Amino acid sequence: MNRRISTLHRLALKERVLINRQMRGLGVLNSEFHRIDEMRKKLSEMAGEHTHDSGEQVMSTFRIAAQLNHQIRDQLEMANNRCDHLAQELQTMRYRIAQADRRREKSTKKADALRARELNDRDAKREDAEASRRRSKLQ
Repeated sequence: MNRRISTLHRLALKERVLINRQMRGLGVLNSEFHRIDEMRKKLSEMAGEHTHDSGEQVMSTFRIAAQLNHQIRDQLEMANNRCDHLAQELQTMRYRIAQADRRREKSTKKADALRARELNDRDAKREDAEASRRRSKLQ
């Protein structure tokens, strides 16, 4: 029985190590998400600020402005896609961490239940032995 309890505790420890590793990865993903989100906000501000002057302008000015606007829109789309992907990755990572935590809790509870049952069995055997000794002394 001790071997099974030990195995369950090792399994719980392994899950705890996995959870810690995933939490570090979650922190990296979260910081990357915030960095990309800030960049996305700045790009959307730049796209909103880009207005045309109402005075006379040369055709090359329009072309340059259009190219710049196109580049800003492309980068904004890329940042939006990256944010969506990172949000999905964060959700998946949190789900995996929750699963690992549930497995760890289950292993720990099972090991504790086995240990308690083993202690109860030991106590019952000891009480039976003491009771048989008392009976033998009385006879």
